[in-house]
Amino acid sequence: MKRLTLLAVALTMVMGMAATSFAAPEVTISGNVLVNAVWRDNWDFADGNAGAVNSEDQALRIQERADLYFTVTANENLKGVLGFRSVRGTWGQAGMSSDNSGSGAANTIDLRDAYLDFNWPGTSVNVKAGLMPVGLPAAVGGASMIQNARTTGVMVSSPITDNVSVLGGWTRLFDSNGVTAGNPSDENGSQIDAWILALPLNFEGIALSPFFVYAPLGTNAVTSVTDYGLSGLTTLTATAYARNSVKDAWWLGTDFNMSMFDPFVLKADINYGVVNGRDEEFDRSGWLFDIALDYTGFDFMNLSLTYAYTTGEDDDRENGSERMPILVEDWAIGSFWFGGGLITGDDLDEDEEGLGFHAVALSATGIQSFVEGLTHDAHIVYAKGTNDKDSVGMIYGTDLTEEDAMWELDFNTMYKIYDELTLYNGIGYVNLDYDKDVWAANADGGDAWKFQLGMVYQF
Repeated sequence: MKRLTLLAVALTMVMGMAATSFAAPEVTISGNVLVNAVWRDNWDFADGNAGAVNSEDQALRIQERADLYFTVTANENLKGVLGFRSVRGTWGQAGMSSDNSGSGAANTIDLRDAYLDFNWPGTSVNVKAGLMPVGLPAAVGGASMIQNARTTGVMVSSPITDNVSVLGGWTRLFDSNGVTAGNPSDENGSQIDAWILALPLNFEGIALSPFFVYAPLGTNAVTSVTDYGLSGLTTLTATAYARNSVKDAWWLGTDFNMSMFDPFVLKADINYGVVNGRDEEFDRSGWLFDIALDYTGFDFMNLSLTYAYTTGEDDDRENGSERMPILVEDWAIGSFWFGGGLITGDDLDEDEEGLGFHAVALSATGIQSFVEGLTHDAHIVYAKGTNDKDSVGMIYGTDLTEEDAMWELDFNTMYKIYDELTLYNGIGYVNLDYDKDVWAANADGGDAWKFQLGMVYQF
């Protein structure tokens, strides 16, 4: 009897341990739903241009988008993330026109994130693998000008000391392998891979993260990928890109944050990038430098003075490009010309490069109003081009030459209706002063306006 009792106790313990080890994971759900109405005027700066059609002068556009995320946590060392995003649908179009909801008129839901996130057993080494956000270090502009986007890959990070960490990984940014029935090889592939190494350093009052990226480029990487800044050279060379016109690319740089003199905080970035071509006309290299001084000593707002510089084209297209190559950038100051919109579809950034400028911005953010939950941001931005006035391949309404300048004024308002629901209002003005001798008769820029009203529910 005693033996049976001991056996029953042992079986109970084993079953309890098994139940614990096979416990159901914890699932958390998060996401957002947003709606944004934008009144637009002269966003293509075509008013007065002879024969121009104002494709961007749509008086009112209302768009919405939704994100839905599932985080499945097995324990403190293992979780998986699965996220979906709807397209940025426009009211009255495709699946958002009358009686077309759910009809298949447009693909409305896409996979946005799907990755594993775990710590190697018994260590502090963290591994992420799958489709995930990958952004290079950046202190100014909100995000990196080189790479800041979802992409596939494997990233590994680990602390080395209390102040020093290391991060390394590989990403496949793009892959069109070129395999066809008549050509079963990969010789026409368009792969863009990136090997990333960063060394985050965090000391009392000073933090920086030097990084290096190397990108071997597939045979047709530049000719077939129009969404990457690497392809921007096509219009800057004497001849179009062909197979094997480029070999590889690399970038290095660091961010910098110094808070030891709080409430004064100094932030800066320096980036340099290179594309190596088979011939000199396919080469590309350039710089970004930005610096910002923040003052956080006020209880009712923060002040920031920012300066940014990127190298521009010279007047010789035979020697390649002098603009920094980019992959997918998300850098912005202000909230109109460079990007930085409050919600979606409310700025002029459409993934064009627009490199070759120096700019200065004065911003007051988090301005407390007389109503609880009501805050404001204000920006004044001035930019002048660094591209030579005789350079080729400049894009009207996006690029600035040495003869061109841009002024921007923004006033944005945020009101917390609930903790999870925010009402946004943005008012923006851009004056683009183009030189007619550089561009064309009547192509002299002009004024662009926006007025937006939108809501975001985050859960």
